[in-house]
Amino acid sequence: MTQEKKITLEDVKAMIGKKKEEKLEIDRSLIRAYCQSIGDRSPRWQDTAPPGLLTTVLLSGSVVALSIPLPYKRGVAAGADWEYFKPIKVGDVITTTHEFAEIQDKGGEKGPRVLIIFKSTHKNQKGEVVATSTNSVMSY
Repeated sequence: MTQEKKITLEDVKAMIGKKKEEKLEIDRSLIRAYCQSIGDRSPRWQDTAPPGLLTTVLLSGSVVALSIPLPYKRGVAAGADWEYFKPIKVGDVITTTHEFAEIQDKGGEKGPRVLIIFKSTHKNQKGEVVATSTNSVMSY
């Protein structure tokens, strides 16, 4: 029987810089489903996606999208910052590039902890940046 290698903090640090790209085609049914789920019946979302659509549909910069293992037993979302530059319209194809950007030691009296930081850039089919995001996960 083989034993699985336990992931160490050094193993995770070695993954800094890892990137992954994913694409999302924006269509009316996606916008409609999102608006129904949040209870927004505004007619302004016919041809333009509400800003929150990307945060919900994409696992932006997440441990899941990049397959980054947590160095400690537990993990919890530790916040996200989004900046929007252009509207996202029906017909746009959004290409998101996620990057494992940084890991910060936050250990202390309560034990070992790290903050894992991901940065993502979201571009439309014209190569224009429509949004950027920074997401963090605390592993403890």
